[in-house]
Amino acid sequence: MLPLLFPFIADTVIAPPPDYEDLFVNEWGVVVFTSEGTTLAGAPDENGNVYYGREVFGPLLVDAPVIWIHGAFFEDATFTVKAAQGWLTTLFPQPDVTLGDDRPVVASWNISAPPPYPRRERPELIVPPDTPFGWAMGFWRQVPSLDLFSAGSGEYMANFLYYEAGISYWEVPDGIYDAKILAANYASDGLLITTGNEPQVKRIQLIPLPDGSGIPGNQTDRLSDEEICEVICGWAAGNLKSQEITALWQTWEPFFSTSIVDMNDEYVHDRRGIEEKWILFPLPWDVVEEISTIHLEVHDSVDRNITYNRLFLGLVRVY
Repeated sequence: MLPLLFPFIADTVIAPPPDYEDLFVNEWGVVVFTSEGTTLAGAPDENGNVYYGREVFGPLLVDAPVIWIHGAFFEDATFTVKAAQGWLTTLFPQPDVTLGDDRPVVASWNISAPPPYPRRERPELIVPPDTPFGWAMGFWRQVPSLDLFSAGSGEYMANFLYYEAGISYWEVPDGIYDAKILAANYASDGLLITTGNEPQVKRIQLIPLPDGSGIPGNQTDRLSDEEICEVICGWAAGNLKSQEITALWQTWEPFFSTSIVDMNDEYVHDRRGIEEKWILFPLPWDVVEEISTIHLEVHDSVDRNITYNRLFLGLVRVY
């Protein structure tokens, strides 16, 4: 079990007094690429499986973007997600407004975040059984973020918002057919993950070294869960809370395990005997904005500062 608070991270978002004005919108998500440099639809489901696009240039699904809001309390606001290209595929909780019929391109939630009642437990979260990543929402609930309610009915929603974005065609870099080179097109370093009963995770230099190894000599040791989260925290420039980084790794670590993993008292897919290597790396801000945009508008007269911290990670298999 990962610790809820890592000593190496100084949380930048501190619970404010009720009259504090600033708000912070924190988000992470994962994008899966093929090693040939094309994109594919994929993310682990509750059984640890990834479903690939059937075509060479198949649709891209950016899975489990999870959004938390920190900071001042507010009575009425609208949070909007827009697919910069493609469409929104899964939304939780159910949004108040969507545009785009069967393939919505915009979704909006009318939300409030009132001060909590003293000594009152967080309301129970009701998740439909067919919701992707429903099994991981318990991890997301541990983030100390604002509890969100419907601004209209007052009903409890969650302490996070969740969506998936699909793109029918993703413009990949020309002439890139190698997993490491593809990753290096977006980032200078990453994590090399070897699947197994206990996944082996090491740092990898994506910009080739003179000896061509790609792995710096002082970074060949296997990383612990805490060290992995420290690396990801650095990719987020320290702007996400430690619990958010923990939830990210808790959500995706089962995918890299080849053993039977017990989650919510149900045994997931047995992938023992299958060893794979994957590279996990951060995507730059402009690439994130090409996938989706997010916006929070608070409907009051307060002059608020709203800061958006977005971390999308790329994931590519090394054959």
